[in-house]
Amino acid sequence: MAQDDRVLGMLKFGKSCHIEQFAHGLLYMNTLKHFVEEETSSLRRDSNEGTSHLWRGDGVTLSIRTAADGPFTPIGGLQGLSYRPDALQNVNVFCMYALRESASETLVDPRNFNFGDTFAILIEFDEFMKRLKAAVPGTGQELRYDLVEYIDETSYQGPMGIFKKVSTFSYQSEFRIALFPGTGAALPFDIGDLSDIVILGQLSELNNRLKVRKMHRGGESF
Repeated sequence: MAQDDRVLGMLKFGKSCHIEQFAHGLLYMNTLKHFVEEETSSLRRDSNEGTSHLWRGDGVTLSIRTAADGPFTPIGGLQGLSYRPDALQNVNVFCMYALRESASETLVDPRNFNFGDTFAILIEFDEFMKRLKAAVPGTGQELRYDLVEYIDETSYQGPMGIFKKVSTFSYQSEFRIALFPGTGAALPFDIGDLSDIVILGQLSELNNRLKVRKMHRGGESF
């Protein structure tokens, strides 16, 4: 998924009770540690969450001498190394779905329908961000946000962080909101009522309720 792939809309999926809370401005922000250790759903659990750097060691075998002048004995192959700093585990994150232009023909990947039974779509994303930013001062937290970049887990090595994930999860097309340094525990973060800028509906009906109109350079739609 290219980072220059335009975003056409921003949505949130979940159980009806949680989406209702979101519509009233409550962002339930779990820690990265939660997604590594506590989240049992295969949709959300990611063992690479909170990793700051990934080094690849494919095809390398580590050997050791049991005596100073003895032969080398293999002790295993190195598939790769990753570093997960403790501080990063405390960061609180809130995840949304960014509908990208490349997905406009098929719309939302149906695998996302397993996240719950209800959707919320923001009809005024700029206003949402304005309210979010206004709620941060005085909390002792720093707001960061970005689209998630999905990397090839078989070849990538380098910096990771909270805005990179392996391509296995690319169908989730995440936009992430994060608070640094975080609280180390789940955080219900209130940014004020959003009911005037969201539309709710049944998640299973979402793709039947969406339509994308593309414009030719001449201004005609198709």
